[in-house]
Amino acid sequence: MTTTVPGTPPEHQPLTGPAPGWPLVVYFHHVHPKISHYTALSEAAFEQGLQLLLQNFAPYPAADLVTGGPLTQPSRPTVLITFDDGYRDCFDHARPLLRRHSLTAVFFVITDRIGTHSPDPRQSFLTWEECDTLHEEGHIIAAHTRTHPRLDLLTPAAAHEEVTPSLRTIQSRYGHTRGLFAYPYGAVPRTDLIPPGVLPFGTVRSRPTAWPAATGPHPIRRTYLPTGHQNIWPALITAWRQQWDDAPAPHQENHP
Repeated sequence: MTTTVPGTPPEHQPLTGPAPGWPLVVYFHHVHPKISHYTALSEAAFEQGLQLLLQNFAPYPAADLVTGGPLTQPSRPTVLITFDDGYRDCFDHARPLLRRHSLTAVFFVITDRIGTHSPDPRQSFLTWEECDTLHEEGHIIAAHTRTHPRLDLLTPAAAHEEVTPSLRTIQSRYGHTRGLFAYPYGAVPRTDLIPPGVLPFGTVRSRPTAWPAATGPHPIRRTYLPTGHQNIWPALITAWRQQWDDAPAPHQENHP
């Protein structure tokens, strides 16, 4: 069975997962029945994706990312679910399904858009109270800039003003020991903007680098379940699991 998404450029294909031995990280934008986007799924499709993932990967506890000390490689294949932008439909539609499957996720939010409501679900965002509820339920609220520009198209000073205040806002509200940050559009600027101690995340559009990239500016590569191509999801997930299975010892001896 193919793992290639028809009509998608090679640099946007989802096949390459994380470095062997580290968690698979999957990103979504919407869980909504009426949104057309390459990472927007209906509730039924989202649950189907979760079920397929969990047949091959155990849940990675999102809280482990924001505690102190070095990140620890899991002894078995794990998956981390992430959402970009902070859309309200993820609270309404994704959150109950995450709870059903005992998953905690990372919500990368655009901090200046928190509380913006609109009849258009692509312009309607979480409130701080909803973020607090997610936090209380074990999910992680993380930074995704103030207004969601392409950082690689800004001057270093302008990009800094997008990154640092968003990290500060999240830190002041939730007090994470380690900050998390996701680059909008997976676009990584040449200048390193990420402060020490912050774990950066990219997408398939970022240059591919290994998880956990905690000692440099390179982002953790995240991948996705392509919308409208459920026929290739099983093959993709099998390939991602095989990438984990290719990890060197000691992980091989700890496989379930």
